Amino acid sequence: MEGVVLDLVEEGSVSAIRARRQRPAESERASAPIWVGDTTVSVVVPTRNEVGNVGPLLRYIEASCTGLVSEVVFVDDSSDATPEAVLAEVGRHPFAVRLIARPPERRNGLGMAVVEGIRAATGTWVCVMDGDLQHPPEVIPQLLERALDRNATLVAASRLTDGGGTEGLSPFRKLLSYGLALVSRLLFPRSLRALSDPLTGFFVVRRDAVDPDGLRPEGFKILLELVVRTPTLSVAEVPFEFGKRLSGSSKASGTEMFRLFRQMVRLSLSARSRLLRFAAVGASGIAVNTALFAVAAWALGGHYLLAAVLATQGSTLWNFALSESWVFPDRAGTGRSRWLRLASYAAMNNALLVPRGPILLLLVSSGVVGPVAANVVSIVAIFALRYLVSDRLIWRGRAAVPLAMAAVPAPASRLRKG
Repeated sequence: MEGVVLDLVEEGSVSAIRARRQRPAESERASAPIWVGDTTVSVVVPTRNEVGNVGPLLRYIEASCTGLVSEVVFVDDSSDATPEAVLAEVGRHPFAVRLIARPPERRNGLGMAVVEGIRAATGTWVCVMDGDLQHPPEVIPQLLERALDRNATLVAASRLTDGGGTEGLSPFRKLLSYGLALVSRLLFPRSLRALSDPLTGFFVVRRDAVDPDGLRPEGFKILLELVVRTPTLSVAEVPFEFGKRLSGSSKASGTEMFRLFRQMVRLSLSARSRLLRFAAVGASGIAVNTALFAVAAWALGGHYLLAAVLATQGSTLWNFALSESWVFPDRAGTGRSRWLRLASYAAMNNALLVPRGPILLLLVSSGVVGPVAANVVSIVAIFALRYLVSDRLIWRGRAAVPLAMAAVPAPASRLRKG
């Protein structure tokens, strides 16, 4: 079966000319291998000066993934002959071999190289791996089988879980890997709860479960960016032994570590930005509620419990409008209708009047504060619960995971040729 080259390099370059000369005619291209359902895999390999590893990597993939891998996409930032080594392999394997040779002005890090590869991939699944054979290709079928068994949309190969290993790392790199994994899990406990090795560069992901345009990785740890920015992913992992580099040198450096820390800070702020916006909306809602409460309490002759009920209706409409347009705009068009969200939001706020009532009575009857201040305290006291219900239920995202997996065969079918 002939391989196919994808040419995304500058027009007129040597690589572009060679790519066009070696590209087989359309009629000569063999169709991609078909497995049960649509379980074909695009392997994305970001490379920089890996000329000695290209051929062995492709031979290992062929030996361990025949009929499963439909293409291998190299996204290359090299200054050596790595692009020529990739082009020399075209037509030698039972899968397509494609090259994205990025010009110097587009070489913006390994993470963005992976994003370009995911964007260009055509397989149902995308496997991201290094090109130095420290990520053994024979693990790829295990990753996909775990995805089918667990109905997962992303499966990571972990060095740090039971059964995994870090033989290919120096003692310092081992310590660094464990330390950075711990820091990552502390910063993002919810997103990374299913991952023991959130900084691994070896994983498979369902292609239609990811939006490449929403990823902005910095440095070389793409998995962290992918999982934190795509909370709808269903995540699992398998152990693997991290091997020794076959050829070339590691790309890890002090600069890359600095980029990683900067990425963690940026992701941490981004992950909490929705909560901060919700808090800002809540603060404005307190002002609206307080004004309405004061007017209602005066009009009702001091009946502050009934005033709280009436004020809640007005602040509910105010908060909903801002939440819909500013806090959860990315979820406004998914799942339930706007009117159903409004009804749910109003029901939540009115239901929360039940715990607020005793707080109001306690504060006012004890003489600690007046009715207006007690009303504000009762609203603040239930802030976390309001955010949790809003985030998890009212403005929850579309149930993307089951839909994305709709074409995947039942777990019992396992991997086998159709």
